[in-house]
Amino acid sequence: MALVPRIVAQTRDRLGESPLWHAGEQAIYWTDLYGPTIHRLREGGAVESWRVPGTKHLGSFVFVSGGWLLLAIDTGLVLFNPTTTAFTPFGDPNEGREGVIYNDSKLDRSGRLWVGTADLAEVAPRGILYCVDASGRPHVGDSGFAVCNGPAFSPDGGTLYFSDSIGRRLIAYDLAPGSSRLRNRRLFVSMGPEDGVPDGLTVDAEGGVWCAHYGAGRLTRFAPDGHVLTTIDVPCPIVTSMGFGGPDMTTLYVTTGWTPGVARAEDEPGPGGALLAYDTGIHGLAEPEFPMPPR
Repeated sequence: MALVPRIVAQTRDRLGESPLWHAGEQAIYWTDLYGPTIHRLREGGAVESWRVPGTKHLGSFVFVSGGWLLLAIDTGLVLFNPTTTAFTPFGDPNEGREGVIYNDSKLDRSGRLWVGTADLAEVAPRGILYCVDASGRPHVGDSGFAVCNGPAFSPDGGTLYFSDSIGRRLIAYDLAPGSSRLRNRRLFVSMGPEDGVPDGLTVDAEGGVWCAHYGAGRLTRFAPDGHVLTTIDVPCPIVTSMGFGGPDMTTLYVTTGWTPGVARAEDEPGPGGALLAYDTGIHGLAEPEFPMPPR
């Protein structure tokens, strides 16, 4: 698929992540993991940014009812109100394990949080994929990964897709409605060194599974049976994640970073660290919201 990206915002993120479209606000949100910073861009507006204090990493976030966000930071899950800039601790499934950080997260079609952790050195299989319900109670979905990435869900919610980044593979699981138990774990796609590292995932309305290839400057859209439907070149090697948005949900927003070893963001050639957008003609799915916990 020969598509030309637009630079939506050049925020020079060290590692942009988690692009999520908020339909009610007509705004795209994304993060810089190392900022650690949250960005928001409303249609026709300027970029708003919030730096998150007291943490080195902002792994990901999801939307919460009432206009809040649920952030995954070093110390656990934290509720954030962009209007008041208030932060409220919510829970810590990781239970403070040293050398393990939170990484990608996503809500399933029922609004439950699936959040993964990662070994900070990206070597030891210490990462766990958790399911967290509205009460904050965590359940282990799967474990034994150096870096948990993804996750994403089929349109009917019955399949969870997951990136085992260091293992260079995508895994699929069956997920029953109302259950936090993953079944029928199976290999979805295996990748080689030339494919980079599988990173963020999203699923479109047709069931296509999109994967960002970190280090390879590419996006791939897979069919539900795992065969390649299309690939899109990204004009920088560090491509981390993508998500659909825009008024008709056909814009694919893509987060990027700048190359390790480059000392300064301004020395990075090309659009590294920018939020990009591709007009795909393919419809995405609206993100659910996590129910606001009692406070």
